[in-house]
Amino acid sequence: MHRIRRRTLIHQGLRESPQRASARPAVSLCPGGTTLEGSPGPPGWRGPTGSRRRPVDLGCHHEGTALSSRRDVGAFLAQGLGRALTPGSQGPSAFVVTGATGAGKSRTLHGVCSELREGLSDAATSLRQVGAAHLVDRGPYGLANSLLGLDLGSPLPADAEDRLLARLDALCATGPLVLVIDDAHEADAASLAVLNRMAAASRHLPLALLVGRRPSPEREYLKRLLSSPVVHETVLPSLDATDFDALVLERTGKRPTCRLRSALSPHRDNPLRLITLLDDLDRAGVLSAGAFLDLSPGPQADGMVRRSLDEAVTTAVQTLEGLTREVARIAAVLGRPAAVEEIAEIAGREPIRVVEAVRVLVDRGMASFDADGLLGFTHAGYRDAVERTVPAPLLRVLHDAAARRADAPDRTRHVIASGATAKAVLSAVQDAEHELAHAPAVEADLLAVHTGATGPSTAGAALAIRRARALSRSGRTSQAKTVARTALSHAAEPRQVEELRRVLIFALTAQGEAEEALSLVNRTIGEASSSHTRDVLQQHRRQLTQLGGLEPLALRPLTADPLTLTPTGLASEAVRLCLTGSPHLAVELAWEASRRNSSSDAYADEGASSHIWPPFVELSANGPRAAYDAMREVQRLTEERAAHWPSLPQQLLRGSIDMNAGRLDDAAAAFDAGLELADSTEFAWTSHAVGSRAMIDVLRGDPDAAEARLADWHSEPRPLIFGLPEPGRAEVSLLGARRRHAEAARLARTLWRTATERHAYTWLATVAPEFSRTARLGGDEDFCTAIAQDLRHLPRPLPPALAPSVHLAEALACPDVDVATAKARAAAVDAHSAGETLTALTGWEEAAVASAKGVSKDQARQYARRALECASQVGAFGVARRIKGRLRSLDVRLKDTRNRPRPLTGWDALTSTETQVCEMVASGLSGPDIARALSVSTRTVQTHVSHSLAKLGLATRIELAAAVRALSQRQP
Repeated sequence: MHRIRRRTLIHQGLRESPQRASARPAVSLCPGGTTLEGSPGPPGWRGPTGSRRRPVDLGCHHEGTALSSRRDVGAFLAQGLGRALTPGSQGPSAFVVTGATGAGKSRTLHGVCSELREGLSDAATSLRQVGAAHLVDRGPYGLANSLLGLDLGSPLPADAEDRLLARLDALCATGPLVLVIDDAHEADAASLAVLNRMAAASRHLPLALLVGRRPSPEREYLKRLLSSPVVHETVLPSLDATDFDALVLERTGKRPTCRLRSALSPHRDNPLRLITLLDDLDRAGVLSAGAFLDLSPGPQADGMVRRSLDEAVTTAVQTLEGLTREVARIAAVLGRPAAVEEIAEIAGREPIRVVEAVRVLVDRGMASFDADGLLGFTHAGYRDAVERTVPAPLLRVLHDAAARRADAPDRTRHVIASGATAKAVLSAVQDAEHELAHAPAVEADLLAVHTGATGPSTAGAALAIRRARALSRSGRTSQAKTVARTALSHAAEPRQVEELRRVLIFALTAQGEAEEALSLVNRTIGEASSSHTRDVLQQHRRQLTQLGGLEPLALRPLTADPLTLTPTGLASEAVRLCLTGSPHLAVELAWEASRRNSSSDAYADEGASSHIWPPFVELSANGPRAAYDAMREVQRLTEERAAHWPSLPQQLLRGSIDMNAGRLDDAAAAFDAGLELADSTEFAWTSHAVGSRAMIDVLRGDPDAAEARLADWHSEPRPLIFGLPEPGRAEVSLLGARRRHAEAARLARTLWRTATERHAYTWLATVAPEFSRTARLGGDEDFCTAIAQDLRHLPRPLPPALAPSVHLAEALACPDVDVATAKARAAAVDAHSAGETLTALTGWEEAAVASAKGVSKDQARQYARRALECASQVGAFGVARRIKGRLRSLDVRLKDTRNRPRPLTGWDALTSTETQVCEMVASGLSGPDIARALSVSTRTVQTHVSHSLAKLGLATRIELAAAVRALSQRQP
């Protein structure tokens, strides 16, 4: 019998000689056939060896890449990761390697990492690598903790994800970073959720990701990852002849004959199956070794080579006997590397008694020891095959024994796997409450495998409620709806029916299905278990009606004394007042709702959105400065309660505040980050953000981008938040930018009528100046007059933030040009005082146009200069072109007003916020510190840093800090 050499197989083609490397074909990173040859890579990157490159079209990221050989895969991944770390790279920054059990994913990742370490040996770039299969019992965020080198402690903090992302931010601040995750399909759900956020952050950080995964089990967060535009999936190809020969040579020390190669050819897609077959053929004595390794012909050999991987691995497992089989079964049930002493304890034996059994597993290549001396299977295929051979009664006994020795929530996993009753599972989950409270994704996944959770028992319904809530909290509202509806079909206890309905109401609301949610609210009110619950539901009904724009906004309060309302009712009443033209009266109610929600005796399900409304209301009442202050205050309140400030509403609301303040670049960054997060969490209420983002494109002078954004919106329409047609408002601006003024005026009139019927007077006041200008340019003077008349119905006195817009619209309707000029000028001054920069810009524009219509051309030029200065400061170059065009048509020529756009590179290219962020980086503040100081998300800070690095031609924050300090020393 030929002796097969037992040594680790390194993926062939990734560590070959320079001679072989120079002959291998290479691949391109970018569609269209552009090669990577000559790309600089990150600082210090030497790149993989080889020079002759054959471009391969990679196609769409979600379709995967069909590469012809494993060597192509290695070259593609190594170069792709290097390219991703190159400043200014527009290609993928995350690469997913997909393959079935035994396909060679781990070896591929190992080889790529080896090549990266070699290529980056002198670079500032660092590489971190972890395998999920070895972290099964590390609890929520176990993989993320290990990958980033962070200990979140126990119990988990409410801001666990933010701390992990802060750690990522700190690691990237020192230089480019490559993160490698193997067996991602086995990772805890909380870590996979963070992985999605890491992939999104890689757009703005010097970060590249390499992920290995099996297509099954299917994991929701991995599906989301694959749908990201920054991710490229590569499906491992079969071994070609060169790879096959190298594997046989590595395993046996001999090259195969043509007959052996042909016999094993059907298995070239799976290296593990090939290795297992080689071992089996060797043990059966049907391999003959001369100068080459050959297969002895015969029925035995023919039968063996036709077996599938499962059959081959199962055959190998079935040869285990006695204590060796028992040890293997215990290791399989544990599902993670374990100390020999732990395995012996579960087996009820002294450690010395299991040594020989462990040696057999190691000698047969089924198990090995890791760097910490823990025993684990060499491949998940062996573990799965062993577990399949365990009789069900024995499997329950082993999981029960493991549960008694495990920590929560790993104990819960074993209790569920033991086939315990729903009551026992519920008890285990409750025991793990402190670990699962801030890891809803993990709880949802744990309970997904408990079939008893859908049973008719009280405990089963309680588990369904927990899982549905956990799914909702982790942004998987579609699954939450399914779980809640299934459980409702057989829930018997009224209290549980009520709780399931409330979860379903939340999920329906988040996905924009307001009418169905309202219908369910109405059914639940009549069956409420308490008067308090009934009150909450009745007040939530009004909130839903407002949110979905299902009815005109009420002009009367729900009750004479709003302070008797629940936090939900207070928030609803504050929003009603704010939208119907009295935001100054809504301020105190919004703050009261937030304070009550922050109190220790607040109900868990009440007023979940209460912290959003104070800055929302302050923006409409007192302007951006008050809104910024309000946002900082509600963040402080949530931190005091150890609650998690909702990042998605924060992003979108911050974008609105920045936009009103004229900080267009900051607003765009906030909206982009928020919309990206909304896509990943099935959040439907993005109409205002989409419309505002398109408006920014128009203001900046990029109507094509606005048109594409709005076309995308119309291709998959979502609900209009509060029924306000914000995307339509952007379309009006877009039509104006295209000089289709009559069409713009018709659309504006339709939108105005719709908002008037809904009693959305605050929105009307906000859009009045631009709609009045649109009416004038479109020749619809009647509409311009109607706008001014409708605004008279607004409650008086007008709040500081709305007054300038209303007065400006009145100016536009005034036939006396001198009066119109004075009113427009006064509106501009008042808007500037309120921090409403865009309204101030419009005021100076209209003052200039009104003056030009009169006799004072010089005064028109003076006001125009003020408007153009303001447009230049905020980056509204589209507005600047409009101003010049309107004045030119009135025979007013502007001298020395070239209004040059901001430079694309250098210090002068930075926005005010980017400059501020650079200075804070230079002072030593971390990303999270900067985010807290500016009341923005860490992701927004990353965006600003990324833009600053690109404009300054720098690669890391260390370089950025040094550049800022050097600049300050040169300046007087």
